[in-house]
Amino acid sequence: MNYSSFAVLLFWTTIGCLTAYQAKLRGRNPVIWFFVGLFFSLFGLLLLLLLPSKAPEKKQEDIKVPDIKTAHNESAALSDDSMYAGPSMPRISRDSTLDWYYIDNSSKVIGPLKLSELRKTLLENKMDQKTYIWCDEFLDWTLISDLQNGAFLLDPDFL
Repeated sequence: MNYSSFAVLLFWTTIGCLTAYQAKLRGRNPVIWFFVGLFFSLFGLLLLLLLPSKAPEKKQEDIKVPDIKTAHNESAALSDDSMYAGPSMPRISRDSTLDWYYIDNSSKVIGPLKLSELRKTLLENKMDQKTYIWCDEFLDWTLISDLQNGAFLLDPDFL
């Protein structure tokens, strides 16, 4: 096989692939249009481009645009829509089966501890509000002061 016939074969195959790609974008069968482009070259591609598209077009009513809510709007502030809620702060769970860990002053990970042991450690001043803690419910290490209910660890009625 010489270079000129290889170049022609490569050109026709490229046109076939381009025709198949355009067919897929236009909602038509790309396999059939690949062979149309392969055998008829640019004429097949031109025929495809002249035919109307079968791809479903997005209508304006299909596009869902959220309502604009502002923080000073009372109904927006009390809304339960998670789309408008800010990032949720992690909470300390009262689940007694969870294993808790914390990072001490020497950067060692201490744990696993149950919640009552974690609370006792806090009350013994082995950690404070600037200590990072973690359990399976958290995505990452979190400061106690950043917890939504972190101050309740010091509350005697918490447990």
